[in-house]
Amino acid sequence: MEKGVVVEYILSLIKENIKLLEEELDSIKNEKNSLTKSSAGDKHETSRALMQSEYDKLYQNYSLQLKQQKVIETLDLSKKSVIGNGSLVQTDRFFYFIGIGLGKHKIMSNNVMLISELSPIGKLLVGRNKNDVISFNNKKETIINFS
Repeated sequence: MEKGVVVEYILSLIKENIKLLEEELDSIKNEKNSLTKSSAGDKHETSRALMQSEYDKLYQNYSLQLKQQKVIETLDLSKKSVIGNGSLVQTDRFFYFIGIGLGKHKIMSNNVMLISELSPIGKLLVGRNKNDVISFNNKKETIINFS
């Protein structure tokens, strides 16, 4: 498995999420602006407040996606002497990519755990090397390789 393939996969996921969020945000903005004041003023204000609340939640997610995209785009993907941020790690159980936490994904027929260096498993892997053994959830894993 190549690190570049994993990075491209992550970026495509994030870009798709950004696109969907932009469409949702535009939709809510247009809907909110098209509401006309009616004689049922309280009902109108309640609808606008609910839309604003939904907009705020979506915008927060949108901002997070943009930050994650920047993190991935600025990762140092060069080979390191020990495992660190931007490493693709192969153990006898999984592949791990250390960057941002997105969970388990199937990439090119391989199960890849997309993890943050601050996650519990990330903390165990960072600073390790080939043939080191880690123990996570009472299961031992041997690091076969990393790039």
